Amino acid sequence: MEKTSLMQNIRTAASKLKGCKLKRQNLLAPVLDNIRQELQLASKEEVMVLVVIFDRQCSLRNTDLDDLSNYLECSALEAMELVPSISALQQRGYIMAENKREKLIARKEFMLRPEVFNSLVEGSPVKPYQEKEQQVFDQFDLCAAVHELIEERSNETMETSQVMSMTEQIENEHADLPLVKELRKLVKDTADRVLFYEMCKDFTNDCNGGHSDLNSTLQDIFDRIMDRVRIKKSIIEENHCLLTLKLAELREQSELHLLPKALYLLFGEAASAFVGKNSGLDRYEFVDRVHDIACDISNQFFRYEAGRARQKVLRLEEDNEQLDMLRKLRILLPNIDDRFLFYLICYEKTDQDTYYVSQLQIIYTKTNAMQVQRKLKEQTHALQTTGLVELTANSMADRSELVLTEKGKELFLEEDADLFEENAPTQNLIQPEQIGMKRLFFDPGLERQLMTLRSSLNDSNYRSLCQRLKSKQLPTGIAVLLYGQPGTGKTESVMQIARATGRSVMHVDISATKTCWFGESEKLIKGVFTQYRRLCEKSKVKPILLFNEADAIFSKRKDSNSSSVAQTENAIQNIILEEMESLDGILIATTNLATNLDSAFERRFLFKIRFDKPTVEAKARIWCNKLLVLTPGEAATLAAQYDFSGGEIDNVVRKVTMEEIIGGKMPSMDMLTRICGEEKIEKKTARIGFY
Repeated sequence: MEKTSLMQNIRTAASKLKGCKLKRQNLLAPVLDNIRQELQLASKEEVMVLVVIFDRQCSLRNTDLDDLSNYLECSALEAMELVPSISALQQRGYIMAENKREKLIARKEFMLRPEVFNSLVEGSPVKPYQEKEQQVFDQFDLCAAVHELIEERSNETMETSQVMSMTEQIENEHADLPLVKELRKLVKDTADRVLFYEMCKDFTNDCNGGHSDLNSTLQDIFDRIMDRVRIKKSIIEENHCLLTLKLAELREQSELHLLPKALYLLFGEAASAFVGKNSGLDRYEFVDRVHDIACDISNQFFRYEAGRARQKVLRLEEDNEQLDMLRKLRILLPNIDDRFLFYLICYEKTDQDTYYVSQLQIIYTKTNAMQVQRKLKEQTHALQTTGLVELTANSMADRSELVLTEKGKELFLEEDADLFEENAPTQNLIQPEQIGMKRLFFDPGLERQLMTLRSSLNDSNYRSLCQRLKSKQLPTGIAVLLYGQPGTGKTESVMQIARATGRSVMHVDISATKTCWFGESEKLIKGVFTQYRRLCEKSKVKPILLFNEADAIFSKRKDSNSSSVAQTENAIQNIILEEMESLDGILIATTNLATNLDSAFERRFLFKIRFDKPTVEAKARIWCNKLLVLTPGEAATLAAQYDFSGGEIDNVVRKVTMEEIIGGKMPSMDMLTRICGEEKIEKKTARIGFY
């Protein structure tokens, strides 16, 4: 049987396809398959398209989608199903578009390439034309195609509805483009996507920061005034989806700018050339960028520019979500204004500078700055209630300083916090190795109590004690009160216990916690406990918090209505009482005036140890220990004759040593008797009468 030629198969296929309404494909299957194999096509649909174009081209006519629909007598929608086959034939070099500049496939007219057409007519082998560098339709071509539609609309040769419809067709034809895929997921309304494509076209026309003019762009796209007004209103009020999705922002009231997220959609990874390094910052780089944003705020458009600055800070946060600081701050400070201010205070900290209240007017309007300043003064601002920032008092309100608290430093500086520590928190810190060994002599009862305390504070015993107390749901803090007459060894006992147990001593300077500024004393006392907690966290062995002469702040509470000083002292006592309830460490207070202590403190002290003047036997031992030249009998004589405390005996020994150095004389009983007689201040009774 003679083999049917390619041309015969094409003629057969053409006669059957014309007016077939796409219903004779099964009958044509053998013929279409023969053509497909000989021309090395991928599908029978490609064969059908090629046959129709060839048949019409024989009559010197090009073929568009409408021609294809009329030839097959099928609907336009059915003809659209053949678009992938048209694209495939074009890409593989079988057909070409006559009007190449036309971006919309529905308007393109196709014809067989001359070499393919001539090969079919001549019956020679068909060799499709292969371009060396075939141009691929990309996202920039898509934006340009939509821009051409908008230009036609602005020239009043097309309506807005047609622009939308034809844009959807272009998107359907190039649905595999990443830009189309992602934008369709994010932006549902075609009109909003058209606006985005036009912004992209404007940006690529000026890659050095190109923007779209809001008014002219809306006028070009929309033929109805109400549509322009509606969309402009949503953009100005920042309700438009392009703004809420962080794809665009409005600047200077009329400029639409693409944001980094949009540039990554358009350019992919190449967007970094325009976006800059805004992500992957460390905390120091982050606050530097925030400071730069604050510096860019314009005074001319203050309210508007300040709002834009906040939006920039929000985007900067989104680009750097890897920072622990940001995750914690969003929980503590939900308001962006509060976080913005916190970042600026942190910047000044890293720059070894101070953030003054007067600087609030840079990021706030004058009215809002005054409201913030009032909150700061009343200590109700979120930065204060969260314990991150405190306000230092100053007679000039605008020179008051906003500084990070210990909590704020730890949140921002993390492991670098110790690099920014001032000397103040550690200047009263006494290390155990700095304490010289000193023998103390007490009566047996007091010695026993001190031994119990020292054993309890031995680190292994202390840890076991804390675990046992915690298991019984009892407070783990140990508070100790040492009270009694002056010079009886209270402070020195604390030092010797610290030395023996290897604990440092944080010695509180009580005079430094009192100030004339309202509210400042309370902050200073809170700061003492904050510093102590941090010291505990950093120390392997928990230190001792020592309040010496504690009756100055532990005294009985006064009537709060009597004076502002009474209010302040009561507030300080309330703070100390609360801190003692939650104490996780060791607090020791010493006082000479136990009767002045408020009763509320009494139950909070686990140990209450009284220091009386030493007994005669104890004094004799002290004399022997201090002056080795004394015989036991001489020491006993001095102990019995003089009712001295250990501190007073120390004074006598110091003066004896001075005379020994100056006069070169060894101490004698006569010398000691004279010096002891000078130790006590003579108290004479005043007489009133007449001679």
